[in-house]
Formats: sequence, C-alpha cells, structure tokens
Amino acid sequence: MRTSPAHVLHELGVATTLLTASPLAQVARHWAHVRYCATLTRQRGVLGLTPSAQSLVYHHKVTQSEQLGIGLALVVAKRVLQRQYPHWTFFAVDAEVALKAGFIDGAGAVARTSKSQKRPDYFLVGHHSSGRRRRMKIVVLECKGTHQSPGFAYGQLARAAVQVRTLAVGGRRPPALMVASYLAEHRITSYVLDPPGDDELWDGDPDDFEGMLRDRPEDHRWRTRPADADEARTWPLVDENAGPPDATGPAPVDELPPGAPEVFDVPEEERGWFTRVLTRAVAATALLFAGDSATARDYATPRQRGDEEPHHGQLRLFELDPSWAASTATSREVADDLRARGTLYRAPLPNGKALEVFRGVESGLYGQLADGQIAAYLRAAPLVRRRWLRSRPRDGVVSLGRDGTILTIRVTDRRD
Repeated sequence: MRTSPAHVLHELGVATTLLTASPLAQVARHWAHVRYCATLTRQRGVLGLTPSAQSLVYHHKVTQSEQLGIGLALVVAKRVLQRQYPHWTFFAVDAEVALKAGFIDGAGAVARTSKSQKRPDYFLVGHHSSGRRRRMKIVVLECKGTHQSPGFAYGQLARAAVQVRTLAVGGRRPPALMVASYLAEHRITSYVLDPPGDDELWDGDPDDFEGMLRDRPEDHRWRTRPADADEARTWPLVDENAGPPDATGPAPVDELPPGAPEVFDVPEEERGWFTRVLTRAVAATALLFAGDSATARDYATPRQRGDEEPHHGQLRLFELDPSWAASTATSREVADDLRARGTLYRAPLPNGKALEVFRGVESGLYGQLADGQIAAYLRAAPLVRRRWLRSRPRDGVVSLGRDGTILTIRVTDRRD
C-alpha cells in the first residue's frame, strides 16, 4: 500500500488529540507532528526511518515505536477497511474515552494497571449513507510498533489478540484489527490480523438516525465483568517466542499480566446509546484537532469531561480554566477552493527558517460540528476529500483525511 510520512503523522495527531488535558493542551497537541516530522522518509519508493530516527538510544526508541505504531496502524487499518467496505468512512475514537461514559470500573484511569494493559487502543467507527439508510459499524483496533525484529512484532500480535476481545455489544464481539509495525531504516512493514465479529452497530432510517444523534447520551454506571468459563477458554496464550521459526529478538517488554481480562459488555438495548457516545467522540476529536476545546467539550458526557466528583487517578479530558485555552481556531486557505478552521504552530529552525504546522478541519465541516449537526458532518466528510483531490495544494505538505481533518507542514522564513 502507498502512504506518506505526512499521512502517518496526520493519523497520529488526530488519534492522540484527546490524550492531553492541561492549560497548554493546544500547544501539546502539535507535539507529535513537531517531534516526529523528521523521522520518516521515502527511499526508492519505500517508507523507512531517517538515520537520526534509527540512531536513537533504546528508551527513546520505545516511545518512538509506540507513537509511530499508532499512526501506521491507523493508516493500514483504514486502508484495509476501505477495501472491505468501499463506500464507508471510518473514524478513530479513543477506546478509553468511549468506555468512560458507560463504565466506572477503571476506564479512563491514568495508572498502568493489569486491567488497563488488557484494553484496546481505539475503536474505528464506520458510517455509510445510501440515501434511504444510515448504517454504523465498529471495529476494535490495537496498535503496536517495534524497532527490534519481525519476530518481536509477531509476539506483539499475540498480546494484542487478548486486548481486542475485551469489548462486547449485546453479548457479541465486534470484529477487530491488530496491526504491529516493524520500523527499520530501509523499510517499514506492518503485520495485520483481522478476527471476525458482529460488525453492525446500528441500521435505520436517516431521520431516525439524525433524531437519535440529537439526544445527549447520559453516563451509565456499569461495571466490567470477568470473562466467564467458556470465554476464558478462548483467550489465547501469549507465547514469548511467537513468530517465524527463524525469528530472533529479546523477550517482550510489554508482556500482559496473567489471567483473563475484564470484559466491557454494552447491553443490547443500549446500541443507540453507544452509537451516540461514539459519534459525539468523533465530533469532539475533530474539533479538538482544530483547537476548539470549548465546543468540543459540549460533545462529551459529564464523566468524560471530569465534571463529576473527581476520582483518584482518573483522566480529565478538558481543562479550560485560562480563557486562551478555550479556542484558538482561525481560518486558513490550504488549497485552491479549500479553506480550513484550525490552529497554527511555528517553531524556529536554524538559518532564519521556521517550521510551520497547521491542524484543522475543512471550514464547511467545522461549521456543521459547531452547530451540532453530527449526522450532516458524517455524510459530508468523505465528499470534501473527493473535491480536494482535484484541487492544487499550497506550498508545503498537505494531508486531508476522509474525516475532513487537515494537516499541513512547511518550512518558511521566520519573517513570513
């Protein structure tokens, strides 16, 4: 498959938008792009690591592989799903954010615990509009990355097989994708496993769909349940030596704790509630990517926002005390006939140059999200990309996702 360094960084930036809650979140959300914009390159048509990225010391490589593994997994997973479902659009939602609205048993905890290590990274929320029907799917995604060896990536997939099976909807498991990327200087290879599952989340009339999304979902206080005896027999054993017979590499450093994981079981009658939670998280993610924390906050439930009595170690998604943290979104033209609302970050470079990173959402889509028109946004987002493919981008590197989010990176003179 074909991709680009900018596309990988774009997916990473969108996916990690909800992970930072502080007065400096607007600046911190640019960090993935600034830190990793010089790590990926194309050599003879193949994506690989730059020499500087390859020469990092071990503990920095661990962070780098984890972060780039997220971006690469999202690029690969969305491409796989586009081939399986050509007329669908998939949006990434942080699993912790979605689960926190329904479950009080540890979802959203900052601490690294035996339970949190067995949860998946993301949900890929699929939307399809045929004019007479609206349909939604959910695919569970676990992202892995390593510099060590292809054999190590195989072991990561074995551990991921446990993590993707911790969600059930109506007693049935959704399909899943596990992507482990092996990062090397001359080639990046992603290994994929795709266990099947019940992939329909919601199916109905467009008017019913829009009416459902207008209702605000309330927080539930469900608890996770341990895997029962029949389920426990299906949890795969993790083999430290998993992989091809000739693969070599050190023992995994992210080995899962022993025992079956806790299961997040969304009741069958709450499929509509779960659909609302996921689609509103999609909207909040896009707005936060554009720098509009104040509007994004309105799409979250009280527990997701941290408005309830704070629990020790729980993740707060929004921190809006300073007035300048509420929104920094401004309008910018990124291509012919294509404008976006978003935030601009500039960092000085040697020789009088500056690195300029812009993150945003296409202006029309931004307006729909700001007005609470989630259904209209889901329908219109892929159409914007088709129109943009016929446009001529401005200077620099431009990446436009099927969710309408936009990333541009360019080097300019500091006086510009």
